[in-house]
Amino acid sequence: MTEAVNWKTLIFGVHEPAMAWVKIFSALLSLARQSSSPVTLHDATVTPDRLLSEAAWELWEAFPLTAVKTSASLKEWTRQSPGKAVLILDALSLRELSLLLGAAEARGIQPLEVKVTGSECPSTTDHFAKAIGLSSRSALANDGKPGTLSLFDGNCFTDVLSMPFEDCAIPPAPNIVVWHSWLDDLIHLQLKNPDQIASISSTVLQSDGFWSFINKLRQGRALVITSDHGYAVSKRFSSEIEEPAAIETLRKTFGASRNKAVADIGPKKFMPPIVMTHNNQQIIMGQRKWKVQGGFPNVCHGGMTLLEVAVPWIEFSAL
Repeated sequence: MTEAVNWKTLIFGVHEPAMAWVKIFSALLSLARQSSSPVTLHDATVTPDRLLSEAAWELWEAFPLTAVKTSASLKEWTRQSPGKAVLILDALSLRELSLLLGAAEARGIQPLEVKVTGSECPSTTDHFAKAIGLSSRSALANDGKPGTLSLFDGNCFTDVLSMPFEDCAIPPAPNIVVWHSWLDDLIHLQLKNPDQIASISSTVLQSDGFWSFINKLRQGRALVITSDHGYAVSKRFSSEIEEPAAIETLRKTFGASRNKAVADIGPKKFMPPIVMTHNNQQIIMGQRKWKVQGGFPNVCHGGMTLLEVAVPWIEFSAL
């Protein structure tokens, strides 16, 4: 059972957006550590997501410039002493945090730090890649990093992996950045059922193969496990838009997506606003979906809900 959070006080009682996001992330961390299941954690975010999108949307609009970003935290962490590894688990969300921490504890591994950091806006892989100096995730493959990589000032071995964790090899380099697409692949390429994703995630993240890979990364290196973005289980969204004019606009503009690179669609004509604009993108705010041909996807990302933009940051000591 998760401890109740007074979201009204937390969201409306803090005048500075940066401090509001610090407090929101802190509350999400407590909820994620206490949560007994992904469903429980989702249910605990319904109230704050609705408050943010329906009454405090200015906080969403302030998010890109005021919330602590994963990309900025990685740049700072990799500027410090050498002998470090970064594991970016694509699409890892706060739903998986308690699984990781429980599996670490079962193996006698104590993290040095656990916190929550924020995705880019919109919450997509490409925008995170750009934030750390890449054209795309694939630019890290086979140690092919460009000179623009901002992690370790480019002084590191890099790779992009999708194979089972137990089969992943790690070279004896002092600094390493590995981007693994396993969970994102489940969401986009293989599974549409959130319960299946949760079941497989639980099995993999608690497996000996995964933790053998983690220990390879930790040989002589401190390790941070984090993510480019989380994901939304839109199957359980609390709001389905019913206003015909809004549905028509959203269908034409977004289809069944959470963000699109399109001209301003005049979000202020809907009150409260449905979308925000950032990075030349129109982005859906809140747990909102609408009827589209073929059905709205059950699992997605790219929009602005708490479990899309908030990701785990777990630091382990070197072995």
